[in-house]
Amino acid sequence: MLRLFRFLVVGCSFSLMFLMGYFAPGAQAQSLYEDITHAFLPDDITYVMAGEIRVPIFESPSALPISRGAAIILADASPTGLSIGDARHLASLLNEKGWHAVVSPVSFTLEEDPDLPVDEAIHPKSDSRLQRQSYVSSSQHLTILINALNTHLESHQGFRMNIAYGMQAAQLLDLGSKGIIPSPDTLVAITPFWPNADINRGVPEFIAGTEFPVLDLSINDTNTWASQTETKRKQLAITSLKLHYRQQSLSTQNSTFGLMDNENRAKIQLIAGSVLGWTQHLGW
Repeated sequence: MLRLFRFLVVGCSFSLMFLMGYFAPGAQAQSLYEDITHAFLPDDITYVMAGEIRVPIFESPSALPISRGAAIILADASPTGLSIGDARHLASLLNEKGWHAVVSPVSFTLEEDPDLPVDEAIHPKSDSRLQRQSYVSSSQHLTILINALNTHLESHQGFRMNIAYGMQAAQLLDLGSKGIIPSPDTLVAITPFWPNADINRGVPEFIAGTEFPVLDLSINDTNTWASQTETKRKQLAITSLKLHYRQQSLSTQNSTFGLMDNENRAKIQLIAGSVLGWTQHLGW
């Protein structure tokens, strides 16, 4: 009962922060990670250092004698995102098929743009410089985190697979296309988007610019931003002669991810099936 209460407290805190449009910077990012630490038993958690920030991660080994490789699964705090519970369920399904998995929560950062006048009125749907600064700051944190996770997994042989949802998926595509982060052997991008029109329009180009295989998953039109680029993502991948790209739409009854381990199991099983089918297609 105590563990259930902790799950609910952390989950509600994540949702509140997202709905307020507030992405945690600096010390507050560390505070978010500390909340996650307090919600789980010590034996459940390992840590990596992303710069000066200690990030709790959930690591689970391959259930087979020979590992296929290591998968990094990013969990986020949005109400419809890939929660820690969902990500850990996905990790367990990959473990069964020979994948060592690491689930890492990600805290976005938001910093004020010093060049933006204090009295400048910004419509909430406008493409403000504040949103752009959020993209830059969170990309920097994500870059440091991915590098830390790759370093943590150096001793594990085999393929490298990154799995991310929503805004994190869009940023990994961008960072990967520019060579800012090490290229994985494949990236699974679930509903990639960014809530800024200019940046979001660039997602198809991010995909086309990657040199690694990309599995592009869409779920029930769960996000308008992602739906806006869905057709172009596929078209540009084809016209740019991207060698290994697959776009797949998944249809489920529940259109949102849940906070608890036992929610959305059918949806996670569909995602796992698509991921494993993709790795088979790649010959792994």
